[in-house]
Amino acid sequence: MNPHELAVRNWRIVFLIWFVLLATATHLPQPIPTDNPTFVSPDKLLHFICFGMLAFCLIGTEWIKSPLRCWLVLAAWAIVDEITQDLLPLNRAFSSEDLIAGELGIAAIMCWSGALGKVSTKKIKEEVAAILAIPKNWFQLGCIGFIVTAFLFVSIWFFLREFFGEQYSSLAFCVAFLTGLLCVLCIIIIKGNLQIESRVLLKSMVPWLIGTIGIASMTGFLFNNVSINVSVVVLAMLVVGFRIAWNRAT
Repeated sequence: MNPHELAVRNWRIVFLIWFVLLATATHLPQPIPTDNPTFVSPDKLLHFICFGMLAFCLIGTEWIKSPLRCWLVLAAWAIVDEITQDLLPLNRAFSSEDLIAGELGIAAIMCWSGALGKVSTKKIKEEVAAILAIPKNWFQLGCIGFIVTAFLFVSIWFFLREFFGEQYSSLAFCVAFLTGLLCVLCIIIIKGNLQIESRVLLKSMVPWLIGTIGIASMTGFLFNNVSINVSVVVLAMLVVGFRIAWNRAT
C-alpha cells in the first residue's frame, strides 16, 4: 500500500472510533440542571467542533466521493442523533440549538473538501499523506492537540472566572481549541518539511485572514447580547473565512 492508501485506512479507523465516541457521549444520561452549576459546559461549541471533526474524518475516509452526499449523510445523522436523545430516557430533550450548532460544524468543515486538490498543493498533499500513513504520528498529533487544548481551557477558564467572577466556558474552549489546532498544524509542517510552502501560503493569506478575524470579532461584539451562541457563529465564520483565504492563496 502506498502512503495515500495507508493514510486513508487510518482515516477510516479514526472515523469509526470518533463516531462511536461521539454517539456514546451524546447519549449519556444528563444530570438534572441546577440554578447555580459549578461548571457551565460549552455545549453548543462542543456540538459544532465534534460534528465538524466527524465531517473532517469522513472526508478523509474517501468512502463518499461527492461532498454534497457526504454533507447530506452527516446532516441526516445529526438529526437522527438529536431525535434519539429525546426518545430515550436520558433526560435529554430535543434541542434545536444543539442541532443547529452541529449542522453548522458539518457545513463549515465541508467547505474544506478538496482543499488539497489543486496542482499547487500537490507536495503538501503528498507530505501530509506520508505523515498520516504512520499510526504513531496520529497518536502524537492527537496527544499534542488534546493536552494543549485541555491545559489552556482549564487555565483560561479559571483566569476568567477569577478576574470577571463569571464563567466564560465557550470563549475559553474556543481559544484553547484553536491554539491546540495551531500546534498540530505546526507539527505537521515541521514533520513534512513544509516550512517554505507554508510561509508562501501564509504570506498570500494574511490580508484575507485579517479581514476574516476582524469581521468575526465584530460579529461577536454585535451578537454578544443575543440568545444565539456567539462562539459557534464566530468559529463558523473563521472556518469558512480561512477556507476562502486558502482558496485565494492556492
